[in-house]
Amino acid sequence: MRRFLLSAIILSVICGIFFMHPEQHAPTQENPFLTLQHIMELAEASIVEGEIHYWASLGPSPKNLSLEDLESRADELLGRIAIFEEPEEPKEFKEPEDQKGFAHAVYYSKESVVKGGKDSFPEYMVVEREQELQSGARARLLLQQMDEDGRKTMHLLLTVTREGEIAPLSDLVSRIPAAFRSEAENSNLSFCLTGHIDGELLPGQMEQLAREITREIGGDKVQSVQDGGMVSVTGYTPDLGDYLKAENLRINLNLAMRYDDYLGKTVIWAGTPLIAGQY
Repeated sequence: MRRFLLSAIILSVICGIFFMHPEQHAPTQENPFLTLQHIMELAEASIVEGEIHYWASLGPSPKNLSLEDLESRADELLGRIAIFEEPEEPKEFKEPEDQKGFAHAVYYSKESVVKGGKDSFPEYMVVEREQELQSGARARLLLQQMDEDGRKTMHLLLTVTREGEIAPLSDLVSRIPAAFRSEAENSNLSFCLTGHIDGELLPGQMEQLAREITREIGGDKVQSVQDGGMVSVTGYTPDLGDYLKAENLRINLNLAMRYDDYLGKTVIWAGTPLIAGQY
């Protein structure tokens, strides 16, 4: 139950961010991972993980959709990613393992379900699926049906992560939107790299480094926030294309840093347009 609540909260937050409808702007580089990799080089950080978040509104849900129907839909959608993915080296074929995850539904009332009335179908449903891809990346899909202004709509959140080498993620930058383009009414992508910097940086040093990196890649309108030992900096650079607008400021770059005393290293996250995961 805790896992369901956490996943539902994450999906709601992601949807809230992306409902801001980023404006379109042509980037000077086609692949955002190239700019994020350059940021890691400037920080002298080793890349440990890459991540893609894709959110899409799939429009109205079919009438009388059951939880089993939503599960089948989630399985079909996740299967598209494996089709689009091309591993760097051929691997021995293995039968796919059962997709891990959960399914949960919230009904209007127990009475309506027992009586089989018109409200016997769920008011809210969410399905999670996880699968390891051939390239070593891992895909996690959340498919949610919910009420919006009196109509049931369906939302998709796909997260693909890979530790170490991130080239396979770069290959998916254009393929993921293509896999869902025919059904997506609105959609957005965000990207993030996680890196490690040797030793400890103090909050002041983190903020200075983040600002220097932002200026180095042509960023401006930099805003920073400190929360204890964590520093988060946002800004804008034409190299990253699409951007959000907040208080008339363009935002398409988010850097965050904090020291991890267990690792004995400073962890850095570089994301666009914002860091969608936890840091």
